[in-house]
Amino acid sequence: MLNLPIRSPAGKEAIVQAYNVAVTDTLKSFPTMNFSFIGDGANEAAEKMIMPRVIITDPTTGQQYRIASSNPVPTARFRVYAITTIHIAHDLHDYYIENTVTGSQSLKACCDLLTGGTKFKYSIDDNINDHDFGSDSLGNAHGDDILSSIASAFDIEYWFDNCTIHFAKEIGKKDSFVFIDRVNTSKIQVNEDYTTITTAIKGTGKQIDVQNNGGNGNLDSVEGFAKSMINADFGVNKQAMIQDFANRSDKVKARGVDVNRLYDTIKNAGVSPEWFFAYELQEQNSNMGWLNHWSYPHGNPYNDAVVVCNWIKSIAYSDTLNPAWSAAEGSISPDPNLQSKWEQDYGKGTIGRLYLQATAAAVWELAGRSGNASIGKPLAGCVSTIKGWGGHTVQASSGGGSGQIAAFARQYAGVPYVWGGNSPSGWDCSGFVAYIYNHFSIPMHQPTTYEEYQGQVVGPPYQEGDMLFWGARGRTYHVALALDSNTLEMAANPERGTVIQAISAWPPDFAVRNSAMAAKVSGGDDSSDDSSSDTDTSSDTTTQYTCQGEYDSPMAADDKWGKIWADPFSSDTITDQDTLMAALKKQVHDYPDVQYTTDWITFKDAFSHDIKNEIAVGNYGYLRDRYGIDVNVRIQSYTRYRDRDTTQTDTVTFGNKIFGIDEWNNRENQANAALHKAPKKPETVTPPVTFDDIQTINVKKESEENG
Repeated sequence: MLNLPIRSPAGKEAIVQAYNVAVTDTLKSFPTMNFSFIGDGANEAAEKMIMPRVIITDPTTGQQYRIASSNPVPTARFRVYAITTIHIAHDLHDYYIENTVTGSQSLKACCDLLTGGTKFKYSIDDNINDHDFGSDSLGNAHGDDILSSIASAFDIEYWFDNCTIHFAKEIGKKDSFVFIDRVNTSKIQVNEDYTTITTAIKGTGKQIDVQNNGGNGNLDSVEGFAKSMINADFGVNKQAMIQDFANRSDKVKARGVDVNRLYDTIKNAGVSPEWFFAYELQEQNSNMGWLNHWSYPHGNPYNDAVVVCNWIKSIAYSDTLNPAWSAAEGSISPDPNLQSKWEQDYGKGTIGRLYLQATAAAVWELAGRSGNASIGKPLAGCVSTIKGWGGHTVQASSGGGSGQIAAFARQYAGVPYVWGGNSPSGWDCSGFVAYIYNHFSIPMHQPTTYEEYQGQVVGPPYQEGDMLFWGARGRTYHVALALDSNTLEMAANPERGTVIQAISAWPPDFAVRNSAMAAKVSGGDDSSDDSSSDTDTSSDTTTQYTCQGEYDSPMAADDKWGKIWADPFSSDTITDQDTLMAALKKQVHDYPDVQYTTDWITFKDAFSHDIKNEIAVGNYGYLRDRYGIDVNVRIQSYTRYRDRDTTQTDTVTFGNKIFGIDEWNNRENQANAALHKAPKKPETVTPPVTFDDIQTINVKKESEENG
């Protein structure tokens, strides 16, 4: 038995003689205490005090718990109570905190928000860096929910001393215990949960709004070019450009780049390949990466291009414009008047906003001065190069215009494939095409056998908005949308979802050109009534990000576990590609949730190389199972019984083992070795006897025997 102090909400106090008093501490959770007592004379006062809000105190630690549930079971003479309590820190839930904070905040500021006006205090036991919540807010929630959000945001842990919350980077100690199966613990059990494994994840950094004015590329002047958006179209002869770039680019030659694939990669990333290629030719250096800003490749050249495109967007969409007045080659004096003018002329998302901040030569060029006479004029060079590829000024139109339909469609790359679906939450091939057409007020509906008759059959070269079909006319089985003469977008299948790829990768059997769509592409509109339509897509926005990417763990390989997708990750504060990839890697859970448990421990004071076994939630130590395998683990949960005469045993749950690819390779090698030694033919196994196998014994009736 153990005497537990009990106090009612009115302040009345008594003692309850309890047995099987078990306190359970769990990492990142509120402690609990369970016990039983008999409602006899000794506990008469305590029995009458069992009600909501009653506080029970653990006399061994002084920690207070509030009754959560009571389960009295009648016996012959008394009722036997099973009581569940939860640590008094759970009273945080009693407070609903309406105030909020946002942006960059210190842990102290967040804790002040959490505890202000409550009975709680806090102690910060480590140096914790500030956290930027971005546009998200902390607050307007119950206190316990805010506590969980704080721990997650700052990546910290906490423990309670009654109404004081202690925060630390990590609670617990290192090398606190050693337990060896059948030596100082009776049985070590392990459970591996494979249901939570993920191996791949997509993510985005800070969001930016990109105007869908891909058709407003301007080559009439250097200033007009600089005012063009980073995703502008300049109407080049694509094949002439690709051939010329392949012949002249040092990086293409040095790295064996497929320029068609590079073109698609850049365009899909939301950047105009025309000026990307032109600028590369202006400042190329075989020792440097794309755009002369990346000395060290980040992977294959296409990954490098995505990294650079993400960087382009982060600079082009900067909140303020900070011109590069100086560089290693020279400098000019900063001009506040020019800076103010440029801030107005070259708004967010323009080519000029990127050039002015990234290239001093462009600053000197637009300022009409020279920091170094030997430095060329990159903007004029780009204009000249693009014109050499047949480029020209492309005006946007209110009816859609070249590039508008494609720009609108591109934002849906990645939407999942759903059979019969017809919305951005999920669609099939004909549902996707119908959605794009209907957005531009051109009536269209599924299936493909309807869509293939909504226009005239045409052959290549295909144009933006054409519907591409596979199968004989009247029996088509697939449809895609042409984004230009070389690129298509389609809802491919459940594995790939909505994708953008080269038409040459899977040529269609035929195409259909809808007259209404063709009119919008050319800038006209043959619809009879546009009064209620939203076809003016010049104000449409495509969601883009300062950085975006996908992380695949080593286990995502086809010969491992394949891609098991985690929920997409997004950040309102990350603008750097490397930071984003580190965050994605942290989100992937490419190992099972592993728990070890022991059902009995001798708790020797000193054991194994003078390590004292100290059992507390968060502590690290070692287990050795009966096969002699040492595992570094952490205590996740610990249940201990306070009354000495109990027959129950303490239990400890260990976790935190993270499997690497080496361990799985070893398991696979061991499995192969076992298969090699296995008998060629399976052994004959006698199946168990079932009810159906038992013969029925017929007993003759007495009349039959005597008959």
